[in-house]
Amino acid sequence: MRRRRKMGKKTKETQQTNILDSDEKKSGNATVTKEDIKKTFERFKNPRFSTAYITKMAILTALSFILYAFAKFNLPFMFPSFLEIQISELPALLAGFSMGPISACVVIILKCLFKFPLTSTAYVGEATDILLGIAFVLPASLIYYFKKDRKHAFIGICAGSLCLTALSLLVNRFISIPYFVQLYFNGDFSLIVNLLKPLYKNVTIDTFYVYYLFVGVLPFNLFRCIIVGGLTFVLYKRLSKILHWDGSNMKKLSTVFGKHTVKNVEETYALAKKIADTLQGGEVILLSGDLGAGKTTFTKGLAKALGIEDEVTSPTFTILNVYDDGRLKLNHLDMYRVESADELAELGIEDCFDDDSVTVIEWNKFEHLDGEVIEINITPIGENERIFDVEKEEHK
Repeated sequence: MRRRRKMGKKTKETQQTNILDSDEKKSGNATVTKEDIKKTFERFKNPRFSTAYITKMAILTALSFILYAFAKFNLPFMFPSFLEIQISELPALLAGFSMGPISACVVIILKCLFKFPLTSTAYVGEATDILLGIAFVLPASLIYYFKKDRKHAFIGICAGSLCLTALSLLVNRFISIPYFVQLYFNGDFSLIVNLLKPLYKNVTIDTFYVYYLFVGVLPFNLFRCIIVGGLTFVLYKRLSKILHWDGSNMKKLSTVFGKHTVKNVEETYALAKKIADTLQGGEVILLSGDLGAGKTTFTKGLAKALGIEDEVTSPTFTILNVYDDGRLKLNHLDMYRVESADELAELGIEDCFDDDSVTVIEWNKFEHLDGEVIEINITPIGENERIFDVEKEEHK
């Protein structure tokens, strides 16, 4: 389906309205379609256990284990002293956002299994941490995997936080506290009540669970989830290129670096297909060349190679066309009539560039671009002949 974002010679207020209207169409009011669900589960059925995938999973699992086993601290002035704050779900959430919900769950399970030899809770603590960790990262990464944008990342983290917090109340009430009272205090409940008295002076045996669960555990886990979620928002985009690297796309792309002479539209489409076959999402392609050089023709070939069936047209007057019925979403942006990139930033167009899309920009005016950038300069040398100069450029 093709979507357009218009920004013509109108007032800024009207321009803003057009962009917001298009945003609603683009997101479908945040509705997850049957096609989104189908594509997600197709990804689950075809995991790629490449060397790069295993390497990334090993690194993230190791980081998660280190944070889980050794990087802990408590805030006795805020929460019970035996509640330790740790952010070991962060690497798992990064794995979930970049490689899917199953990868996130695997990191959670492995980091807890590696902690088994160091257990001081007869494995009960680690087992409950598996449940709570999955309750957090599974809904968060699943929601984000359906729709890869900031809004759904935020919704996913909020959903995961609520699931973890709700489950933690049940786990502490019926598993952890009864078990630990037997393990450490020989069944004497008054001893664990005494641990809360420095923080909650009025706590008694009868009111222990009220204080511990709703004044201690509930805000404690929400606080921890806020830390993990906030760090995920800060780090994910910065680490996106590394998290999505699989080693194969650059090998393929290296075969198309350099200059290529094409004699007709068919050869232009063939070159576009070679480049499309290397794309995994998150790439930006900068097209430069005079008017009529063939930038839109190349984009048509790229769209065709990505499986997009809608007709591709120049976005000179609409500024941005979005095509989302292919293997990857294609954002086609023409900045010829835009005075500066700041004009687009104010309207939020940059927000549509996500890790599940490829962005083609004609007449680029962005000074800074994140991720993998491919620059293609098109030079006409005859009526139909063109020279395509393909280069890789790192923008940070």
